[in-house]
Amino acid sequence: MIRYCYTALLITVLLVFNSCKEKVENLKESNYIVTGDVIDYDGDVAQLNIMGFFVDPLFKGSVDENGTLEIELPNEFNETSQKAFDDYNSLGDAAYELSAIGIEDVFSPLENLTISNPNAQIALAGKYYGFETYQDGIRTGRIFPGSSREFITYNINPEKHEPIEGHFYMWLYSDSDTSIKGSNGSPTEVDESGNVIKKSIRNYDVTLSKGWNVVRYAVIELGTDSEGDLQVMKSAFNTEGNYEKEIDWYYFPL
Repeated sequence: MIRYCYTALLITVLLVFNSCKEKVENLKESNYIVTGDVIDYDGDVAQLNIMGFFVDPLFKGSVDENGTLEIELPNEFNETSQKAFDDYNSLGDAAYELSAIGIEDVFSPLENLTISNPNAQIALAGKYYGFETYQDGIRTGRIFPGSSREFITYNINPEKHEPIEGHFYMWLYSDSDTSIKGSNGSPTEVDESGNVIKKSIRNYDVTLSKGWNVVRYAVIELGTDSEGDLQVMKSAFNTEGNYEKEIDWYYFPL
């Protein structure tokens, strides 16, 4: 009787332990799912690459012929990115030394800002802030989340397009909690003596939790310089808001 009770108790403990272990592993392995509809998508079913420049593609999403997309962003994406960087760096003909990015690589300039954890390492999903589409192993285009096709076009190549008001979104994976708060300015026009005549103000209200975060960048106000050229006078990075329900996607075929 005693032996039976001990055996039954041991089985119960093992079942509870394995159940808790399974829940912990499932929580650790849980991914971040992004869904949406691509406006005016005119392609076929395509895979979506979530990796950035120079490294091999990693297909973790798709868009169908109706423009419905789903992207699965893996947990611990910083480790996924670092492995891809290491693989690239090991190549004999590697043109660059790739490494993890920090806060300054995305949110610069950092002057006059309050950063709760400046050592946080982050990883950006996609190339720039969009995702490449592939069909049968061939790259066919890119999809971008933003307020308009014109705003995305400007941000892809600001040297060739005049600025307009609007916003885009990016998905950042942070290895720890951090926040970036405050504002700073950068000159848009100086006189012959180097004195600043006009400057662009950028506000930061960003709170990153460990894991995936949706960050919104917006151009809020435009102005002209002394020659009449449009300049961005006020912009902002923030994470306050349920952006996932308001994101529009646009397709740019190659």
